Amino acid sequence: MNKFEPTILAFCCNYCAYAAADIAGVSRMQYPTNVRIVRLPCSGKVDITYILRGFESGADGVIVCACLKGGCHFVEGNLFAENRIKLTKDILEAIGIGGERLDMYFISSAMASKFVEVVKEVTEKLRKLGPALPKKIQLTKQDPEASKRIFLYNMIKNLALRRPENVITVPEGLEEFGKIEFNPSKCIGCKKCEEICPEKAIDSIRELDLSAILKTSMDQTDERSTKRQRLYETLTKIARKSPSKPISIPEGFEGFYKMQYDPKKCVFCEKCRDVCLEKTINSVKELDLYAITA
Repeated sequence: MNKFEPTILAFCCNYCAYAAADIAGVSRMQYPTNVRIVRLPCSGKVDITYILRGFESGADGVIVCACLKGGCHFVEGNLFAENRIKLTKDILEAIGIGGERLDMYFISSAMASKFVEVVKEVTEKLRKLGPALPKKIQLTKQDPEASKRIFLYNMIKNLALRRPENVITVPEGLEEFGKIEFNPSKCIGCKKCEEICPEKAIDSIRELDLSAILKTSMDQTDERSTKRQRLYETLTKIARKSPSKPISIPEGFEGFYKMQYDPKKCVFCEKCRDVCLEKTINSVKELDLYAITA
């Protein structure tokens, strides 16, 4: 039986890590041929979609090699990359591929021996882990009319070996990821959030979701309560069972509209939160992969 040999994709910073790899080659330093190097102007250019595409294309592991901390030619590019790598490792763990298949290293141009050592260590680790995917998969196609974010989420769904169960905490510094939560018992149906959302991630539908409202209305701690909230509090007290389905709203009762939120479209600009008069909307630094990959 042939011994498994992993394929490693290495994203290397042009000024440091790639230079180190170049010196290692010129100096005839011996290291496994499993690695495929992609040169980037800065590690901060590494996008999550690049990493996931690597796994879709057959890589068993990915490494990102950046400048030493404090020595990035673009000041903080390697720190931005570090935050993305943390999030991507959590994503890979959540979908069953494993976060240990992705690593980041900080290597200066003079550290050729360090680059060689990294490649050897990662190759040996991946040999023990085995293939990243049980079989070859098709590449996720990018719809020119869809956003880059939708492309990313489709890639995650395509790679998933299992359905993600828990939400992922978004590292500090990644302002473009998060989710919106809202309290339906406070909403007055003004639709300002829907109107201001640039990605059309929010919609208003003619429904009164009493099941959600009765679960949240008793948790209100605001000293200022509205007539609407008092109505919901009364319903909570007299309810003998939890409503099983939303109630359709007749014409003329627009104030009882239900806010519908699509996490796939959300770019976490937080404009909806800022425009909400009733402070119904809250932003949370979490990525709900279960909802996104549904």
